[in-house]
Amino acid sequence: MFHGDINKRETLVAYLNDLNIGVLSTIMSDGSPYSAVVYFVADHNLNFYFLSKSDTKKAENLQKNNNASFTTLDLTSMITIQSTGTVEKVTDPEQHTYMIKSIGEANARKNNPQWPPPISKLQSTGDNIVYKYTPNWLRVGDYSHNIPSDNTQKKESVFTEFIPQQKT
Repeated sequence: MFHGDINKRETLVAYLNDLNIGVLSTIMSDGSPYSAVVYFVADHNLNFYFLSKSDTKKAENLQKNNNASFTTLDLTSMITIQSTGTVEKVTDPEQHTYMIKSIGEANARKNNPQWPPPISKLQSTGDNIVYKYTPNWLRVGDYSHNIPSDNTQKKESVFTEFIPQQKT
């Protein structure tokens, strides 16, 4: 179980390194949402990296519109991360190789038997793509604390914003 102050960036980055599965939501060509579970790793700037095949629905969606949202949920710690941002392909060959290795090592470290990831089981002829998701807004919801149900104490927000949404 997670112990620490999730409201500090360093702690959040360390916490993310203990997770490996999130939900990426993209936008289909008709404007409707599409969500998919992905394995990920995060860096110290709170960017998320994940793998996909080039012929998947999410890859097709991202090619047309790189706006996305990313969510994690950890039922053990009762912490969720919600974000919006943009996705781009990792095109540098060294970074591509490094991220595939990093995602594999992170997954193996968590004793997860699903490596290679489920994408390896797809009936796919597509190439492996590493994507980088860069949040433009990110908040953490920590539901592990008891919030008073009466009006005798001030209720503290369960949310901490790490990347405030830009005003347009």
